[in-house]
Amino acid sequence: MPIFHAKCPCGALCLEVDGDPLHNHLCTCTRCQRASGSALSHNVWFREQDVRVLSGDYSTWFPQGERTPDVMKAFCRICGGGGFSKSGDYFPGSVVIAGGTFADPAFPAPDHVHWWNNRPHWIDLAEAIERHGEG
Repeated sequence: MPIFHAKCPCGALCLEVDGDPLHNHLCTCTRCQRASGSALSHNVWFREQDVRVLSGDYSTWFPQGERTPDVMKAFCRICGGGGFSKSGDYFPGSVVIAGGTFADPAFPAPDHVHWWNNRPHWIDLAEAIERHGEG
C-alpha cells in the first residue's frame, strides 16, 4: 500500500494516508469553486481509518444550509490551508483531502470530473476522462 503525505502551505498541519484513494476526482461545482478559490477542485477520498494527523492543529467549519449538515471542513489554524473534510451521508467513513496538498508529481491522477456543466466556459481537459454533467 502506498503512503501519501499532505501538508498545508505553512507546513504546520501534516497528514499521512496509508492506503489507496477510494475516489479521486476533479469538481467544477460552484461550491467547490468557492471553497477552493479556483475554477475547480481536486478531491481525493480515503478511508477515515487510513488518515492520520501527524502534526498541527486545525479549526473546523460546518457549512450552514447544506443538504448534508454533517459535512465538516478542517483547515490549518495558522495559515487556513491544507484542508480536509468529512463527507457525511455522501460517502460515510471517508475523509476528503485536497489533491494539491500532496504536492507529489507521482500522485494518482483524477479519473473523472463532477459537475462538468458548471465549469467556467474556458475550462477544457486535454485528455479524455469521464465527465459527468452533474454530481
